[in-house]
Amino acid sequence: MKKKMKLLLAGFLAAAAMSGCVSKDVSDTTEGVNANMEPLGGYSEPVEVSIGKGIDPNYKFNGEDTAENNVYTRWLKKEYNIHVKHEWEAASADYEQKVSLSIASNDLPDAMMVNESQLKQMIKADQLADLSEVYKKAGAPRLKAIYDSNPGLLENVTYEGKLYALPETTLPSAPMTWIRKDWLDELGLKEPKSLEDLKTIAKAFIDNKMGGENTVGIVGTAQGGSLYSTFLTSGDHSFNLSPLFFANDAYPGIWVKDKDGQAVYGSTTPETKKTLGMLRDWYKEGLIDKELGLRKSAQEVIVSGKAGIFFGPWHSPYSIQDAIKNDPKANWRPYLAPVDDSGKFNSNETTGSQYIVVNKNFKNPEAIIKMLNIHVSEKAKSYEKEVADRQMTSQEIPLFIIAGHGDQLEYAVSSTQKHLAGEVELEEIDKINYGFAYDLSAHAKNVKKEPYDNYDIQYWDKQGDEAFFSHVYAHLNGGSTFVNADINYVRSLATAKTKTMESRWANLSKLEDETFLKIIFGTAPLSEFDSFVKKWNKQGGKQITKEVNEQ
Repeated sequence: MKKKMKLLLAGFLAAAAMSGCVSKDVSDTTEGVNANMEPLGGYSEPVEVSIGKGIDPNYKFNGEDTAENNVYTRWLKKEYNIHVKHEWEAASADYEQKVSLSIASNDLPDAMMVNESQLKQMIKADQLADLSEVYKKAGAPRLKAIYDSNPGLLENVTYEGKLYALPETTLPSAPMTWIRKDWLDELGLKEPKSLEDLKTIAKAFIDNKMGGENTVGIVGTAQGGSLYSTFLTSGDHSFNLSPLFFANDAYPGIWVKDKDGQAVYGSTTPETKKTLGMLRDWYKEGLIDKELGLRKSAQEVIVSGKAGIFFGPWHSPYSIQDAIKNDPKANWRPYLAPVDDSGKFNSNETTGSQYIVVNKNFKNPEAIIKMLNIHVSEKAKSYEKEVADRQMTSQEIPLFIIAGHGDQLEYAVSSTQKHLAGEVELEEIDKINYGFAYDLSAHAKNVKKEPYDNYDIQYWDKQGDEAFFSHVYAHLNGGSTFVNADINYVRSLATAKTKTMESRWANLSKLEDETFLKIIFGTAPLSEFDSFVKKWNKQGGKQITKEVNEQ
């Protein structure tokens, strides 16, 4: 469910599926065989694009559709003569490993999605096409405007004048505390600020059995998940315990500066040890889910109505809409908490972006630019006819990346608020550059009741426009809180794997996860943290720290 909702969110944020007239120019150019540099022009002869594709095994396609053959890929083939073939497919959890194997064997599809470490590896191995010229000639105005509004993105993937990748425009993120406000109100509790406040609320929820006999205070990480986001997965803050560390000025999983200005791994610091001690106490008191790290899905306790607190990003309503469906009074609201002792709301900064890369041997690299142009631009009239009202996600759209203007979230929230308040007419919203913001405003009054500036659940009509409820609710509820937040971001000093990490990081991460869980569960003493730090350094951590400092 969580993955599906995230895919749905990403599809709505990035895709501009509005109808519009797009010229279909199928003229050849002299750039190469069947090449066509017209940004939204189709090909006169079929152009096949082979890709590696990550598949969510739980995703439900429409009818007999598949990731390779669906309404979007068929439309792409019919409208532009671009034929997408899957060189290979891998389950989402195994995708990175499959990409690494392709790189190591130099058996590459025409294009695929890679992470930062893999991008650097491919550049070093001279496996990638230089996209500088095709981006300049074939990049659509909308695509270029998006990258121009995200300063530094293209520069970060340009080496010695060569553009080696098309990066996603990573959405800003920070984990907030989501709480059943209806429970807070019923118990007469104030909204939280500090860790102590959070502890008090969790205990009150449990003591008063707000979710029944087995009320869960704080929802934690599910089976196979991480206790916190890392420098490789910093964008995924859903259902982990990152904020509890941040409030103690602890940043496990990322690389920070020590008192001497040198890089140190956040998981080895005294602040992290202190937080583990706190979590150990909270777990013993029953404030944290007893099935931490064991549940197949952290959402199950939220959907069932048993839980009162979880941590997640502004778009968390996409993941809990079933909870609201099951209990219309479930008033999940976000709070900028917990703060640290100085009153700062801390978060690590998003790293670990995804990149589209193109095999240097591919004869039609401009086709990849076109696919991204099509993804972000106003669609041809045939799109509305073929796709109708089915929302395409990363599972249908080949080489899907989140691509939007740098201020897309702020604009979407602000324009929707102003439209509801009667300050802005729908026609005044920038439909060309912020198509989804326009769609939000167009549907907002179907689901949001007066007063328009109160986002408690009783002032919403879910049945008024079920397809758009989660979108409007997420933006006005979570988005408005997030965009107005004063966040102290701490960015990791390393954002990709070093040489020694390639061979040692998996074992070191396993050591870290197992040790920390044992400490929290009480099956190992807190002093085991010191033993962990020694083992971590001995088993490669010391050399890795040296490499991070030398970057």
